[in-house]
Amino acid sequence: MKNDSVNKEKKTGSPIFILIMFIVIIVFVIYIPDIYQRYNTQLAEIFGIGSKNAPKKDDETTDNNKSVMSDYYQLGSNSTLTFNDITISNVKLQDNILYLTINTNTAINLDELNYYLEFYKEKKQFLGRRTLKGTIASNKDYEIDVSNLDVTTTTYMTISHIDESVIPNINLRTDESGLGAITCTKNGLSYNYMFHLDNLIKVTKQYSYTSDDLKEYSTELTKYKKLTKEYENLSGITATIAESNNAFIYTLELDYENIENFRIDEDYKFNKNAKNGIVEFKMEAEGFECE
Repeated sequence: MKNDSVNKEKKTGSPIFILIMFIVIIVFVIYIPDIYQRYNTQLAEIFGIGSKNAPKKDDETTDNNKSVMSDYYQLGSNSTLTFNDITISNVKLQDNILYLTINTNTAINLDELNYYLEFYKEKKQFLGRRTLKGTIASNKDYEIDVSNLDVTTTTYMTISHIDESVIPNINLRTDESGLGAITCTKNGLSYNYMFHLDNLIKVTKQYSYTSDDLKEYSTELTKYKKLTKEYENLSGITATIAESNNAFIYTLELDYENIENFRIDEDYKFNKNAKNGIVEFKMEAEGFECE
């Protein structure tokens, strides 16, 4: 009879064990939505770069309680879009240029915030992005070139914060020594970025200019000859000009072997050992086509 009682207790389980399992189930039910949201957000940030078919939710926030993505804004609407510390207004699309005004309550430097305008068709299909750059005291008017994006007044726009830490490296074709390159082009500008094992080691910029207007050609040529003269005695920099009739090609090479950061007035130069994924991501956000 005693053995029957023991066997019955084993089958039903002890009261303490049942109580523990009940508490575990309650905790799991309460916290699983938060765990899922955090896990899903991290996956979207890590794997969603360059493919926004599953956009981040509007109410997602970073550790400092700032949103990582704004609401959707249709370019043809006459309204404002607020995102963290900035408000965008006066949005107008004309001749492949997006005109807008950015307002802020305090002076900010957009270069440090990693804010991007991202464009979508019907809030689903990602079309591309553009970087928000520059300093703002209180308000500033912007003109953003969207000529190589399929953007119309029915297109939706968001503002997103994308930190460099979530931008993955790309699988770059390399030679036996680990050297590979990315070339980015736009409007007569070409940038060749050379990497060793994913890290930037050299930048070569080429600017091609042609004009039948002798005055305009002379002005542009003089400008780049002056730059060539300024750079000729700087370590790690080589600048040359090749002329032919009414055309010239200006070439600038930045060799990072002994230089961490070239402190010259040149865009898109990056710092030594910049990751290949970050370089490609940021150049494409500037409207360049990279391969």
